[in-house]
Amino acid sequence: MNRYFYRTILAVIALTMFGAVTAQAQTGTQHTYADETASIQAVRKVQERMRHDMAKMDMSYMMNEPHHVMARAYRQNIETFAITLRDQAQAGRPLSADFARAAVAEINRSFDKLEDHHQEHLKTMSADMRSRMAAMIKEMDMRHSKLEAAIAVLEKDVQGYTLNSEKIATDSAAIIQHLDEMSKMHNGN
Repeated sequence: MNRYFYRTILAVIALTMFGAVTAQAQTGTQHTYADETASIQAVRKVQERMRHDMAKMDMSYMMNEPHHVMARAYRQNIETFAITLRDQAQAGRPLSADFARAAVAEINRSFDKLEDHHQEHLKTMSADMRSRMAAMIKEMDMRHSKLEAAIAVLEKDVQGYTLNSEKIATDSAAIIQHLDEMSKMHNGN
């Protein structure tokens, strides 16, 4: 990763210097306005391509940052327990209260860990990266709040003396839906 990063930086510097040398050489010779405009546009295209490559590299680094990877693992854990609980609630037999409460406890624990790692991940971002991603971070925080609310509803529904399997299946499906939406937003779909 670092080697690619340094190669990219060196390429940016080389292209910038090449553009400066080209511009300097053109000022010493006779040239037309069209040639100058074409040269400026070519340099801008290269600079834009380099900025795009750098942004992709930033995203690649960010996606593989350890806290981000852990947050994704905890998100998958929440999804696994929510799917398991939903499937058991839809099985057509009485739902074990101990089973449901244990699944919800694990969903809660995983959500807390997801939030911890998400916050730590945000701390690893540079101020520039955070400002460029402010809208995405805000939307992710909103989705986390909705997910937290859905988990709270499920938790309340498994605390009763008798469990309503249909309601618990619906609650679990809502959590799965929130996770799916988060995943689609995260993957850019």
